[in-house]
Amino acid sequence: MAVDCTGLLTADITFDCANAPIGGIEQNIVLINKDDIDTTATTYDASNRLLVTNLQLKSGKTGYKLTGVKQANGKAWELVKKENAPDKFKHTFSGVIFNPSLDNKTQADSLSQGAKYVIVVEQLWKGAGNADAFEILGLKSGLEISTMTNSSKENDNMIVFELASVDGFEEPTMPKTLLETDYATTKTVFDAAFVEA
Repeated sequence: MAVDCTGLLTADITFDCANAPIGGIEQNIVLINKDDIDTTATTYDASNRLLVTNLQLKSGKTGYKLTGVKQANGKAWELVKKENAPDKFKHTFSGVIFNPSLDNKTQADSLSQGAKYVIVVEQLWKGAGNADAFEILGLKSGLEISTMTNSSKENDNMIVFELASVDGFEEPTMPKTLLETDYATTKTVFDAAFVEA
């Protein structure tokens, strides 16, 4: 894909008052082991480096749902200015594991073992025609666990954690938008946790 790397603007930056911004993400998200993504079969829009048109997992792999309530889970990103290299972006996902059961603690323990993860979220703000609903965090470099806490005296004994880009290994772009044909198609694969037979 030929991309203009000069950083020059190519279009107006507009406000669509029919799709005014709102905060938050939908309750459930999908965590994917970064190594389970088939990078050769994952496709990007030829004219926009921020648009993923197919997020493909390797054969026999699946993502894993993290069930949320209200706005317990959240995502964020920020520019990381580099002095002698292209600027990068730090992606962050803050999550809550509501039940500190043995099964859930086992998965939380797995998160703490040093692997890298990719997160797919559905925003409450979905844009015109719902084309901007889904975002992918950590697609290139992956996110690692940065904090995990539990206290019986705080947060109703829930496990609170954060996955983030590692300093010095940030993402080359802000989170990618995922649109596989249309909203309905993307929602179907998201709800199925991107499982690949």
